[in-house]
Amino acid sequence: MRDGMFVFDNVVHMYDNKPSNIGPRGEQVARNLHGFGVVLSNEQYPANDHFLDEELSVEEAGRILFEESQTDLAMAQTVPLFGWWKDGFSPAHRQYALKEAFPHRVLFCGGVDPLYQGVEGAMKEMTRQAEEWGAVSFKFYQAHDNSLSWRIDDRQIAYPLWEKALELGITNVQFHKGVPFGTERMEHMNPTDLQQAAIDFPELTFVIHHLGDPYIDESISIASRNQNVWLALSAWINIYPIMPREALKRLGKALMYVGPDRLLWGSEAFVWPNVQGYIDLFAELDMPQNLQEDYGFPRITRDAKRKIFGENYARLLGIDVGQTLKTIYGSDERQP
Repeated sequence: MRDGMFVFDNVVHMYDNKPSNIGPRGEQVARNLHGFGVVLSNEQYPANDHFLDEELSVEEAGRILFEESQTDLAMAQTVPLFGWWKDGFSPAHRQYALKEAFPHRVLFCGGVDPLYQGVEGAMKEMTRQAEEWGAVSFKFYQAHDNSLSWRIDDRQIAYPLWEKALELGITNVQFHKGVPFGTERMEHMNPTDLQQAAIDFPELTFVIHHLGDPYIDESISIASRNQNVWLALSAWINIYPIMPREALKRLGKALMYVGPDRLLWGSEAFVWPNVQGYIDLFAELDMPQNLQEDYGFPRITRDAKRKIFGENYARLLGIDVGQTLKTIYGSDERQP
């Protein structure tokens, strides 16, 4: 916990960039990703130097998250990109291994792709991941190499997946939007294909990651008008060390138009391993007076931080925060 605030990291990935998992064009995409991490880093908040040449162990991941940071819970998210990676960029089995190693601290987010696995195959894998590995959410990447893509509002390809999630008792699905990795086409990463699905599946919550960067205004507009669309701040806090004013403007827009109740904390571990540093940044953040005056942005209150840090996602998943803290630490350590 941080200052009595429950910290639930929505975005942790156990990557696999070993040569045995890299496809013919995957090495360059992995290097692009590492370069993205380096650009958004400095001496205090460095990118992972071993991102390309070393597989992070579950023991090391647990040390970073639960010994070196004030993270209480984390969600290990599958990255089902099968074109550049043979078994996915962050394979499901690696995320499940982290959950198995820390069963009271890690939740498992599965992932499938209907183009590479087929719609029936994807639904079958969703069932397996939920029933055998306890998936509580699913993550989707729609844009792939060579213009291959699918839409969230496609009634033949996508809607069967949303129906399957609800059938399995899973009420939230998550999407990588914006932030291209390689040769994806930008228009395929725009969040506007989410709108009709959000209307057609009101009982399902759709989470847009990265604020959809560079489609930030579109993502915020969609979430502002659809109560079942939430925004994950994954990669948002990671830009703060090198462009703080831009980061604050993005958060200011989200707070102004969406509010603090549907925003989720995510560190993007382990592209950037200084998880505690980002927790400290957000805990100490406030909206500068000039941005409040020039744009009308609200202050970043402790109540907003408390919700974003962990209570929002706990509420979405039906997690009792007090009981969870008692399970982890033996007592509910929150302070009023």
